[in-house]
Amino acid sequence: MSMRLERQPDEVIDRDAPLTFTWNGRTFPAYAGDTIASALAACGVRVFSRSFKYHRPRGLLTASYLDPGCMVQVDDEPNVRGAHRLVEPGMRVSSQDTWPSLEVDVKAANQLVGRFLSAGFYYKTFMGPSRLWPAYEKVLERFAHGGEIPDLESYDRRRHHYDKRHAHPDVLVAGGGPAGMAAALAAAEAGATVLLVEEEHALGGHLRWGGDDVRSALAELRRQIEGTAAIEVLTDSVVLGRYDDNWVSVVQRGLPTVDERLVKARAKTLVVAAGLVERPYVFAGNDVPGVMLSTAVRRLIELHAVSPGRRAVVLRANPDGDAAVAALRRVGVEVVHVEDARRGGDIVRVRGRDRVRGVHLADGRRVACDLVVTATGWTAPVSLLTMAGVVPVYDARAARFRPDTTQLPDNILATGGVVGDGTLDELIAHGEATGRVAATRSAVVGRRWRAASPTAGGQVDSAAEPCEASPPALPVDPHPELFRARTHGIVDFSEDVSSSDLVTAVAEGYASAELAKRYTTATMGPVQGKLETVNVVAIVAEATGRSIQQTGTTTWRPPYAPVTLGALAGPEREPVRRSPLQAWHEQHGATPLVAGAWVRPDHYGDPAAEVRAVRDGVGLIDVTPIGKLELHGPDVPRLLNLVYVNRWSKLAIGRVRYGVMCAEDGVVLDDGVTARLAEHSYLMTTTSSGAATVWEWLESWLQTEHPEWQVHVTAVTTAYASINVAGPRSRELVRRVVPDVDLDPEAFPYMHVRTGSIAGVADCVLWRIGFTGELSYELHVPAGYGLHVWESLMAAGSDLGVRAFGVEAQRILRLEKGHLIVGQDTDGLTRAGSAGLDGLVKLDKEDFAGRPELVWQDRVADPPRLVALRTSDPTVVPVEGSQIVTDGSHIRGRITSSRMSPTLGRSVVLAQLDAPLADAGSKVTIAMVDGRRASAVVTEGLAQVDPEGERLHG
Repeated sequence: MSMRLERQPDEVIDRDAPLTFTWNGRTFPAYAGDTIASALAACGVRVFSRSFKYHRPRGLLTASYLDPGCMVQVDDEPNVRGAHRLVEPGMRVSSQDTWPSLEVDVKAANQLVGRFLSAGFYYKTFMGPSRLWPAYEKVLERFAHGGEIPDLESYDRRRHHYDKRHAHPDVLVAGGGPAGMAAALAAAEAGATVLLVEEEHALGGHLRWGGDDVRSALAELRRQIEGTAAIEVLTDSVVLGRYDDNWVSVVQRGLPTVDERLVKARAKTLVVAAGLVERPYVFAGNDVPGVMLSTAVRRLIELHAVSPGRRAVVLRANPDGDAAVAALRRVGVEVVHVEDARRGGDIVRVRGRDRVRGVHLADGRRVACDLVVTATGWTAPVSLLTMAGVVPVYDARAARFRPDTTQLPDNILATGGVVGDGTLDELIAHGEATGRVAATRSAVVGRRWRAASPTAGGQVDSAAEPCEASPPALPVDPHPELFRARTHGIVDFSEDVSSSDLVTAVAEGYASAELAKRYTTATMGPVQGKLETVNVVAIVAEATGRSIQQTGTTTWRPPYAPVTLGALAGPEREPVRRSPLQAWHEQHGATPLVAGAWVRPDHYGDPAAEVRAVRDGVGLIDVTPIGKLELHGPDVPRLLNLVYVNRWSKLAIGRVRYGVMCAEDGVVLDDGVTARLAEHSYLMTTTSSGAATVWEWLESWLQTEHPEWQVHVTAVTTAYASINVAGPRSRELVRRVVPDVDLDPEAFPYMHVRTGSIAGVADCVLWRIGFTGELSYELHVPAGYGLHVWESLMAAGSDLGVRAFGVEAQRILRLEKGHLIVGQDTDGLTRAGSAGLDGLVKLDKEDFAGRPELVWQDRVADPPRLVALRTSDPTVVPVEGSQIVTDGSHIRGRITSSRMSPTLGRSVVLAQLDAPLADAGSKVTIAMVDGRRASAVVTEGLAQVDPEGERLHG
C-alpha cells in the first residue's frame, strides 16, 4: 500500500533519481533524499523495530535523528538511526534483535512476565545464591539490545572510513535554524570566521517544513550563507560536547571520502542555537506504531511527501498542533477528531498492538483511527549549556526547563528556541544580535590569548577589557503543563521505561530524579533524555508531592549523542616523519613500515637472511627515529637520578649507561641509553615513540618541581641521522671509515662513547652498545650527511658482505637476546621490577620517580613477571597477545613477543606471566587463536642467544 503523496513544495526527495534497497530481505523503492524510515513509510511499513525490554512493536515517533523507534542495521553497521540516515542504492537494511522475524518475535513473550521486569528488577531478583551469579549474568546478557557488531573482516574494511580534523573558528554556532543562521551571518559580517554546525541534512530547522509563510525567508538565509566565504557549514553533523576553554567536538557525516570525521574545534566564542525538541505525551499505548508527534507528521508530509496515515486523531495544545491538523487535511488525511488539551481534552488509551486501531478519549468516547498525533509541549535541549556549568530552571508558564543565561561564561552565548519563543522576525533579530556580540567577544578573547602568550611576556587581567553585554531576552509563550494522562504509558522509548516504573522507583526510595534515572535507566538510552527528561521529572515530582523545580533535572554530560568508537579513534593526522635515508631504502626495495610518526624499512625482502647476515657478518640498520635529547648543565646528574631508577651521579665522561624511567605509579614509562660526552654535556636516547613523552617528562620536573636546577634540554632527534652497525665484523667495517678513533676493545669497550669523524664528516658521536646482541656501534652523524655516511659504509663493507636489515630483523635479533621493548613487552600495569629489571632498580637511592610504588611492590606485591618461553613444538609461533591459561580457561598471562628464530631454528617467545608460574622450568599452556593449545616451559633468563654476553663484549 503506497503512502507516497503528490509532489510537495518543500520536498527534499529527487523524483528523477529512483533507487531500490532491501529491508529484511525484501526490495523496496525509494528516491534520493529519502531516509530509510521515510522510504519504508511511503511503502506502508509501520513497524520498524521491537522495544528493548518487552519487545513491543515500535514505529516512527519523531521521524528525525532522535527517533527511538527506528534503530536498524545497515549492512554490517549496527544501531543506525533509520529516521535520519539517507537511503543509498543497494543498501541492505534489517531490523535488530528480533527472532525469527520482526513480525513474529519470540522475545515478545517478555510481555507475559512483565510484572517480574519492573523497575530495578535485576537488583532485586538476582541477589542470591551467589553461586548462581554466572548463570544470572548470562540471563541478563540476553537482554542486551542492538544490532550485530562487525566481524574482524568487516572492521578491517571500515577502519579507514574515519578521519580527524582540527578547526579554530572565531565563532562556532551549534544549530542551523533561523536564529543560528542569523547569528552566523551577523558574526561573519562583523569580521569573525564562523563554523556553523547543523544536525539535519540541510540548514533551516523548523522552517524546512514551515510551509508558504516561511519559505522565502529560508531561501534568503540560505542564499546569504552560501555567499559568505567566512562561514563554513557542516550539515549532518552533531556537536558532541563542550569542554574547557571552548574545546568543542563535532562528528561530521555525509562526506564523500569517509563515513565520519571527528572535528576538534577550539572556538573563541560558542553560540548555542539548538532550538526546541517536541516531547511525547504519556498515556496507555503511546508507543503503538502510528502514534506520532506533530513535527514528525509535518516532516513526513512536507519533506518526504509521505502520508502518515488515513484517519487521524489529533491531541493539540499549541499552534504546532493546529498546523499539523491543517497539513493533514491539505494532503487528504481524514482528521476524524481533534482533542484540544487547552480546553481540557485528553487521550487516555490507544487500541491496537502492531498498529493504531483507535483511541479512548477522557470523556469515555472511542474513536477509530490509524494515526494519533500529539502536540503537547517542548523541551529545550540545554545539554551544551549545562556542560558549561549552567543549571536549567523550570519555567511553569512555558512548561519547560530553560537555561539561566546569566550563568553563562563570557565565551558562550545562546539564541533561538533554546532560550525563548517569538515570531520568525524576532528569532532572526535575536540571532543577529547574538552573532554580533559573539564576534565582538571572540575578538576580545583573541586579544586576551595573545596578551597572555609567552611571546607577549606575561599575563593579562581578564577584567581589563569587559565583554559586550548579551542581547535582550526573547519572549516566552505560555503553554499548558501536559506530561501524562491519568493512565500509565511509556516515558523512555529507548529503554522501555514506563511511568509506573518511575512511580515504583519513588515508592522504593529512589525519590530524586538522579536516583530514579539510575534505578530505572530512564534517559540513559541512545536519545540521552532529549525527548523524555521533562516527563521523567514531572512524574517523579507528582509521585513525591514536590514541584518540578524542587525535583530538578538529571545531569547532561558529553557526549550529546552516541558516537562510534571508530570516529573517536580515527586516524591521527600527524605529520609523517622520514629519515634522511628513506629514499635509499625505497630504491633498494624496502617494504615500508609505519611506526608511530615514522616511515621505516620493515625488511628488504628476506628478514631471516638479514638476521643471519648480522649474526655471521655485518649489517646496517637505520635507527634515526630513536629519540635523542641533549642535556647541558651542572645539574644533569641530579635530573638523571630523579627520572631513572638506577644511579647516575658517578657516570664518567666517555661512558654510556642504560636506564629505565618510571611514572610516579612505578609503571615503566620509557627506556634508553644516555652518554656523558663532556663535563656538563650528555646525549640521551629514548624509544622512537617515547621521544616527545620523555621530553615533556623532563621539562615537567624541571619547570614545576626543580626550577632552580641548571639544566637545559634540547630535542635533537631530527638533527642526527643514526646508523647501527652490528655483527661480528662490525669493528672491521667501522674502522675503515673512522680514522681518528681507536676501536680496539681495550680502548673502546662496551657501553662507552667516543666522538670523531666518520667518512670525512666531523662532529659525529659513536656509541658501543648492542640491542641486537652482537658487537655493534651506533653512529650519530649530522642529518645532512646521513646518506653519505650510509653509502660510505655500504661501499667500505662490500667485501665483508655488509647487508642492510630492517625493523623486522632487528626485532628478531633483540628477541633472541631477550631485550624488551617498552610498550610491547610492558603495558600500563608493568612496573620496573616485573619487567626483568630487578637488578637495575636501586631502591636505596634517596628518591626517584616511582620509588614509593616500587618499594611497596618489593615488600608486598607479587606481580606478573617477564619471562622467556620455549614451546614444546619448536615450529609453533604463538600470535602476540595470545593468552596463557591454566585449568582450561583461567588466564595467567599473555604472549608479548614471538618470532621464528633463524639462528636457533625454533620459535623464541617472551611473555608476561603470573609470578607463581614464572620460575624456570614451570610448564604452561598457550591458548592459540585458532583454538588449539600449545605447551611451553619457562626458560632460565630471557636471553636465548649468547646469554653470557660474549658477543657483545668482543
